[in-house]
Amino acid sequence: MINEKEFEEFLGINTIENESQEKDEKAKYSIYEATHYKGLIEIFKEVIMTPYDTLVDFGCGLGRVLFYCNQQYMCKVTGVEYDKDIYDKLQENAEDYCKRFKNQEKKMLFLNMKAEDYVIEPTDNYFYFFNPFSVEVMSTVLDNILESVKKHPRKVTFILYYCTYEIMGVIRKYPFTLEKIIKLPGYEEDPDEKAYVYMCEYERGKG
Repeated sequence: MINEKEFEEFLGINTIENESQEKDEKAKYSIYEATHYKGLIEIFKEVIMTPYDTLVDFGCGLGRVLFYCNQQYMCKVTGVEYDKDIYDKLQENAEDYCKRFKNQEKKMLFLNMKAEDYVIEPTDNYFYFFNPFSVEVMSTVLDNILESVKKHPRKVTFILYYCTYEIMGVIRKYPFTLEKIIKLPGYEEDPDEKAYVYMCEYERGKG
């Protein structure tokens, strides 16, 4: 049994608290909800990264996924969070995490902005979405990623956890290949407890 609190203490962060949010503009970006550690462990047993990879988490919340993956793989991480209150607490987590895990500051970037306004970097090659935002926002984000991949040919991987039928419909419109479906703890009781892993690759001179 994975103890969420013990994991938090190990990483030196606090991502358990619930956030109350008004249903205004923020609704398009989904309310704060953290991925359970037991789910993260299963996902990132199947999705292996290296210190040379960069994971971008859209709607990263308090940073649980990013801190976990950085500690696990020493990869670079970028968090994009729209809610200013959550972002401020994310920064506190980053400070505490970096006190415990030295020399990781240069591998971390946290931005307080809308997901669709984030400029995809040529080195960004893993993208994480938990309970993704609206169809409109998701489409724009995917357009941005695809444009970057065409401009800077590379293989990119998408991880989608708690994906709605509407978002799945959006994904099917893009030249992405479904690599695997990872069934997570609790799948038998709740079929939504799974992660979809998609891949897209453009070779130089093709596509």
